Amino acid sequence: MPISASLRPHGRRAAAASAQPPFPPALAGESASVRRARAALDLPDVGPLLILAEDGLDPLSIARYAHARSRATQPFVHVDCAQPDAARLERLVLGERPAASSRDLETLGTGSALVTARRGTVFLENVGELPAAIQRGLARVLRDGEARVGARDRVRVRARVIASAPPSIQADARDGRFRADLLRRFGALPIVIPALRARAEDMPAIASRLAADISGDRRRAPAFTKMALTVLAAMPWPGNLEELRTTLDRVLREAGDTVRQEDVLQLLPIAPLQDVMRRGGPAVSLREARRRFERDYIAAVLERHDWRMRDAARTLGIERANLYRKTRQLGIARSAPAERGR
Repeated sequence: MPISASLRPHGRRAAAASAQPPFPPALAGESASVRRARAALDLPDVGPLLILAEDGLDPLSIARYAHARSRATQPFVHVDCAQPDAARLERLVLGERPAASSRDLETLGTGSALVTARRGTVFLENVGELPAAIQRGLARVLRDGEARVGARDRVRVRARVIASAPPSIQADARDGRFRADLLRRFGALPIVIPALRARAEDMPAIASRLAADISGDRRRAPAFTKMALTVLAAMPWPGNLEELRTTLDRVLREAGDTVRQEDVLQLLPIAPLQDVMRRGGPAVSLREARRRFERDYIAAVLERHDWRMRDAARTLGIERANLYRKTRQLGIARSAPAERGR
């Protein structure tokens, strides 16, 4: 649904529960990039906030997390700006307004999300899709912190506005496709949620969280072998969490108490494995395809770490002795300097 509102319980119990809300899966892990994102969300509530995230990273759950950190007892109002009905979208964001508006302050209708949220949070998902007229009105409200509402002269707008957009919104603002003054109202440092392909070391934590969500009980969620996690971390996941969740949902239906490498490989999308298939031909067995995939991935990790075995083993999630054994078994050798420079 394009708009939703939720009220959290009041009182001491709610305050204790919201003191440390659980991270959403997009914030799981300990990579430097995700630690920076969590640290930024943990800062005091100082005003509007912009979340930069690719498709599939579930910015709604991140906005709810930020709300729970600071305004958990107040309403949370969600508006998806990616909808074709511009008139309806304007009513959702700015409310039903008179034809003539104030010159000094923006005029809001009583049904505006900025009004109904009171002291809570308004989350504008896909804010880059807002039409220019709504962008202009929102920029005025964020600039002034006040608006005219109904018959009242001026009202302090106390709701916190959190918005999400793809990283390309910064280029859109430079090129005039999005209001630069509105982008500035969200602060100089947006919170960047890293894509899954940029944080392979977080895959164990992310896969564990998603498996618990899918299973419905963290205690019943299956474990993953290290090589299963290695395969998951090697995939590009262009759909990020949504794609990974869909894949794991299928994997968990087939796997037992432990998810193994072969459980993952047989259900992965074929596109990332096409290079292996082209090199070996379409008749290679699953075992051979898995072996070549594993060999190519381990070789790439070793090259990335300039063959520092300790660092490569840490990225792969295996012991250094096991990595030495793998390189021997799979015939992985360091290329000559001239070959690496080509």
